[in-house]
Amino acid sequence: MRVIFLLLLIFSLAGCGGQRQALMKDKFPYYPPHIQHAINNNRVVEGMDQEQVYLSLGTTLCKSTSYYRGTQVEVWAYEPNAFTGKPLDGTYNCYRARQRVYFERGSVVGWDNM
Repeated sequence: MRVIFLLLLIFSLAGCGGQRQALMKDKFPYYPPHIQHAINNNRVVEGMDQEQVYLSLGTTLCKSTSYYRGTQVEVWAYEPNAFTGKPLDGTYNCYRARQRVYFERGSVVGWDNM
């Protein structure tokens, strides 16, 4: 049973890496320089789309809906080490996230770093 779980985990992680590699090859070269710079430095800038945030910060561990500056937004929550998918303290709770990115209609309108 443990072997099956490990194989499933390996295949799922490989798929994420393949998606990122494909996006970096096919789309990254066409992004504006300030977006490329943000992605290369694992940063978020206003106006990024969700694909660009994925390239910059990795797979979000939690998505929710909330309010930001009086507007309903989609919230992506991250631990600082999102690329590994491993929370720093071994547990994960969406409400204790150390970083949140706020999207309105698919574009970044803000973020919090805790």
